Amino acid sequence: MGFWGWLTGAPSPSLSVGAPALAAPGSGDSLAAAIVGDIFGALPKEVITREVAQRVPELKRALSAHQALVAPLRFEKFIEGEKAPAQPYWVSSCDYPGMSRFIAYKQLTAELFWEGIGVLACRLDTEGTVYDWICVPRHLWSLDNGTGVVTLHESIPAEFRMRIVLVPLGANGVMADGVDSIRQARKLELARQNRLDAPPASTELHVTDAQFNEMTREEQAELVATYVENRNKYSVSVTKSFIEVKERGTQGQLDLFEDATASLSRALAMHASVPSSFVESAAKGGGGAMSYSNENDRHSELWTYGSAAFAYAIIAALSGDDVVGPGAEVRADLSHFSVPAPTSIDPEAGDASTEVQP
Repeated sequence: MGFWGWLTGAPSPSLSVGAPALAAPGSGDSLAAAIVGDIFGALPKEVITREVAQRVPELKRALSAHQALVAPLRFEKFIEGEKAPAQPYWVSSCDYPGMSRFIAYKQLTAELFWEGIGVLACRLDTEGTVYDWICVPRHLWSLDNGTGVVTLHESIPAEFRMRIVLVPLGANGVMADGVDSIRQARKLELARQNRLDAPPASTELHVTDAQFNEMTREEQAELVATYVENRNKYSVSVTKSFIEVKERGTQGQLDLFEDATASLSRALAMHASVPSSFVESAAKGGGGAMSYSNENDRHSELWTYGSAAFAYAIIAALSGDDVVGPGAEVRADLSHFSVPAPTSIDPEAGDASTEVQP
């Protein structure tokens, strides 16, 4: 159960889920039945942790997209609608070894994405407001479900344990709501690897005469070896009259995996709060030309329905009196988003650029 579920008293969801349906039951495709039946029934169960979830390409790409939009933002202190003449130290700097403010926001976005909550360990100034902060990874803090008290791991430096600030997203993270889809993605990947390591026979030597049904294993192996040897040497093979050669090929099994991947990608996109085309185009290799207007539309949708939620959650938390003091707030500079969609690549065309004719 995610943090938001705990906060609102929601019941814990079930963690069990069946294998994804790669082929419709009763489709009559023996190859499909083989793939679904003998692979998914034997797959080992995998505990879904964040490390495992990060191996899902669609989620990795979605998180990178959110971080690319949120992390570069400049969050600044405002007082009565005006930018404060003296900005807090944390606006542009971070004293923690090896940590920059960009990396701190990138980590905070990841915590919100996966967990639905971020925890800031803060260092205070002489006036009791936040001087500096770092984002604490999920494995370095614990939550008491009874009291709601957050405890930091002892490895966090003492100067950064002067105050704890929670950054709730207002919704569960992907690790809570998307766990079923993550599990299906991992099972699909394991099934694909299993099938590549042990593909079904692409050629079947079908015995048509019942009197040869009692062939021993050694006789069957000799028959197959002879067929393969002749075909490899001469590209032509002579078969006995009681043998019918059936070429199965491999395209069918690949199509099944591609269909399942495409369907699952759409579900993962919804859990990750990105347009489905964003992960689908990545899965297809991003081929083909895309117009400027379509690209801008996609980025606008990514921000409006996805990345903005992370940015505004950060703004709300940093605007608290325990961070910037009473009567102040934090705003993010979004000016670099206010770029008119170009209809020309002419750098001197400006806003009055005209549509380029094909």
